[in-house]
Amino acid sequence: MISNNKNLLKPYLETTEVLIVDKNPASRNRLLKTMYDLGSKRNLIHSVGSLVEAEEIIKTQKIGIVLSDYFIIGGSGFDLFKMLRERDPSNKDLCLILVTSNISQTAVAKAAEEDVDSFIIKPYTAQSIKENLISTLTNKVFPSDYVKTVDEGKVLMNEGRYDEAITVFKKAKELNAKPSLALFYIGQSEYLKKHIDEAEDSYQKGLEVNSIHYKCLVGLFDIFLREERFNDAYQVVSKIAKYFPANPDRLSQIIRLAVKTANFQDMQMYYEIFTTLDERALDLKNFIGAGMYISGKSFLMKKSPETALKHFDNVVVSCSEFTKFTRAIILVLIEYDMVDEAEKYLSRFPSDTKEHADYLISDYLINSRRVNDYNFIVKQGLDLYNKKIRDLTCLQTLLAAMNRVGYKEEKIAPYKAEMEALL
Repeated sequence: MISNNKNLLKPYLETTEVLIVDKNPASRNRLLKTMYDLGSKRNLIHSVGSLVEAEEIIKTQKIGIVLSDYFIIGGSGFDLFKMLRERDPSNKDLCLILVTSNISQTAVAKAAEEDVDSFIIKPYTAQSIKENLISTLTNKVFPSDYVKTVDEGKVLMNEGRYDEAITVFKKAKELNAKPSLALFYIGQSEYLKKHIDEAEDSYQKGLEVNSIHYKCLVGLFDIFLREERFNDAYQVVSKIAKYFPANPDRLSQIIRLAVKTANFQDMQMYYEIFTTLDERALDLKNFIGAGMYISGKSFLMKKSPETALKHFDNVVVSCSEFTKFTRAIILVLIEYDMVDEAEKYLSRFPSDTKEHADYLISDYLINSRRVNDYNFIVKQGLDLYNKKIRDLTCLQTLLAAMNRVGYKEEKIAPYKAEMEALL
């Protein structure tokens, strides 16, 4: 059977461009040799190690088969697949294959059905990879009646003929024992008709068949977010985060929702996902820093200082360029009379930020709790003021010290007015 299928695929492989993406040169060469042995032409096989190089290839070549490792330089295999789908959304012949050593990731990648046609688990043998590729490519070149019927429905849906599309998708549903994909597209068509309840019902039915069907999960998430059912949306998106490889955009959404729904107990898990990303954009660092700070503050309120400090440590380790977080951590620790801990975080400011407002404010507020010389506190507070630094807590501290020293009301009045303006 394998030999017969290989012969059937020969005309396809001889004319189809292949893109192999793996940061390991030896792995790339092994995949290249496998494709060549199966019948691909050497001049039609492109082999690169990074997302940027892959993007340059797909700008000029019409790629038909992609074999990508999950971890690639500059992103992930899923980032590459998304890029290819967006570049040519009508190309239903594009075959996307994920290569990974993480079994949990590969198992759920299969559940995404359309986004990934197959997966290859490392380490693999020459025989196992050939069998996998022949099976995958045969199914792609000679699709089942179920897949062909779903594709027929998608054409109708994309043309705005939603009722006709739903009829076709229902026909497809009868052709497969686990028709999550057909149920997703029924839901999608209903959603486009603005039949939200019917769309939700269809997505839920798809998840009854496959509880981690990626498209049905995303469909539900979009509905819940649109209807501001934030707790429901969080339950869905946290499941996506648990079972599917991290996507930076999705991770930002998850962190926002975790904060909005007060699911602070999950923030450490999202931080650990964040640390697995090869590249961490500043926007995402800002989100994770804010999320970890807010969750840490929540744990302080719940009298769990050890957990709070763990979250704060994560912030200063991974988001050091955002000194506003270190300052906020120090201020909240002072608020909870944890001055020793606050002082430790003062040393975590980058060395080149010692003249920045965040550091100076933090240093002043710690000193105000350490030093009993109110004249010194007034002097340092006035130094900050003369440097145009305006902070409510600093002004409150300065005014309290001025009152202790015995400053007259008329001398205090300008600072008091500025403090009241900040309230």
